[in-house]
Amino acid sequence: MIATVQGGNLGRWFEQLCRIQHPQLAEIVASNRASLRPNALPHLGAIYAFWWTGDRNRLRSPACNREIELHGPGGRRVSIEMNDEWLGLETDLPIPLYVGKTAGSLAKRIGQHLRLGSGDRMLPLGKDAAKPDTAKPDAPTTSCQLRAGVEHLFPREGNTRALILENVGLSYVALDGDVHAANRFYLEDLAIGMMRPPLNVDIER
Repeated sequence: MIATVQGGNLGRWFEQLCRIQHPQLAEIVASNRASLRPNALPHLGAIYAFWWTGDRNRLRSPACNREIELHGPGGRRVSIEMNDEWLGLETDLPIPLYVGKTAGSLAKRIGQHLRLGSGDRMLPLGKDAAKPDTAKPDAPTTSCQLRAGVEHLFPREGNTRALILENVGLSYVALDGDVHAANRFYLEDLAIGMMRPPLNVDIER
């Protein structure tokens, strides 16, 4: 079957993506919290979204670093502040953190994001506001952007694994196979544009 764009379905898929299937990621991990439970998520291509479903006051607290420095053109740093309006803290709704897509296994992709086997914390405690330059070989990549992003939000949190599992939820839309290659592309772009998830933000080089 030849891949094409099913534009008439994008709205419905976006609506589905806004319905959180797992309010806490703790629901889908093994008892030792070092891996996902087998078959907790489909091994299919999908668009997915991580949501902050915990107490929004944690994002308002002084412990949450809402300023980040991105690597911009010419290597200069560009400072960005995630204010209350951007995060939607006054809406009394879950807050989208990151939207992504995978052509392969959703289960594998979520496991890469969470890096559960990396222990209680992945980045050094007290990491500064600068987002790592993914061009550097030792920097976290987009494969673990959720975990790295939360650790930048909470640079002094010693156990970000527990923080994520207890305060972040997951939604997804299964769009498997090459036939949905273009649909995955456009649905991800639509969701990022509509939701404004802070951990997706990047700037042109």
